[in-house]
Amino acid sequence: MAVAALTLAGLGVLFTPPTIAGADQSLVLTTPYPSIETQPGSIVKLDITVTAGRPEPVDLAVDGLPAGWQATLRGGGFVIHSITSSPTGSKASLEIAVASDAQAGSYPMTVTASDGSGGRSSTPVTMVIAREVNSGIRLTTDFPSLTGDPGGTFSYNLTVTNDTPAQQTFTFDPSGPEGWTVSASPSAEARAQTVTVEAGSASSVKVTATAPDSVEQGAYPIDVKVTGDNGAQGSIKLEADVTGTPKLVISTPDQRLDVSGRANSVARVPLVVANTGTAPLEAVKLAGSAPSGWEISFEPAQVDSVLPGETAQVTAVVKPSSNAVAGDYQVSVRSSAGSLSSNVDLRYALSGSRTLGILAVLVIAAAFAGQAGVFVKYGRR
Repeated sequence: MAVAALTLAGLGVLFTPPTIAGADQSLVLTTPYPSIETQPGSIVKLDITVTAGRPEPVDLAVDGLPAGWQATLRGGGFVIHSITSSPTGSKASLEIAVASDAQAGSYPMTVTASDGSGGRSSTPVTMVIAREVNSGIRLTTDFPSLTGDPGGTFSYNLTVTNDTPAQQTFTFDPSGPEGWTVSASPSAEARAQTVTVEAGSASSVKVTATAPDSVEQGAYPIDVKVTGDNGAQGSIKLEADVTGTPKLVISTPDQRLDVSGRANSVARVPLVVANTGTAPLEAVKLAGSAPSGWEISFEPAQVDSVLPGETAQVTAVVKPSSNAVAGDYQVSVRSSAGSLSSNVDLRYALSGSRTLGILAVLVIAAAFAGQAGVFVKYGRR
């Protein structure tokens, strides 16, 4: 029996596992996913677990973080710097904000836990940066490009698909050009800012983009991003094609509608053709109406093009009839470009002809002279 006992003791020595020098057997820090692929500008969320033989405060730190990146430790909804360990494992999360200009490649860093008695444990974490990553989150739509007018609202119906193995709550981050109003919300609740999608399921999201009234014609990008609880992101690019609408306005340069001229003489009236819309005006034609016997023409007779927000100068050439008497007359000017038109009515103050005035003065003078001659001749009798 003694020999057997010694033999068993020897075998116990032979099969005792070796002790690793310097290893801390009481404090252990782990993370389930020590190597993650992600994109520039993303936020990655990692679970970390701290296990120890007895509960005690443990400080946490992240080393080797690249320049421009940010690391935040969270627990219980707070930003933390330490955690109380436990034999069953205390959990916290690490958020790593990747710089938007990060280049493709591998970025190793280390998460370390240390207690007050000198215990220390660390785990490596590697971020693999790629330009395109299959995050397990898909955004799709049947109609990524819509057409509308300035000031109009473009509405897109998106589908968020959660291909990750866990339920995710997604937040939305829509953006558009300067001056546009862009919003995103679940189709079932317009006022909600998040949507929860089960693993392997999908949900609908409505995106609206309202263009400014003054936006010019062209195609404008609308970007939509969704971010899950774990930091995984999905995105989609939409397009709003603003067709633009021209608006035709004709007036005088100073907005005054009173003009004047003399009978049997030509008056040149300056006019302004303006495009207050968001698309070019093409082939603006001019026409006018005046009293019978008057003549009206335009220089030029047609304006080939007026760009949005710009004007063109036109001159109306008005010639009253030779026998027109002094007074106020109406002269109407009409501009048209396709289905668009704009009118302006002018009050034309006509004064008498100088020649007729001189003749009238001469006739009156002759009448007075004749009458004076009669008085002189017959007054002596």
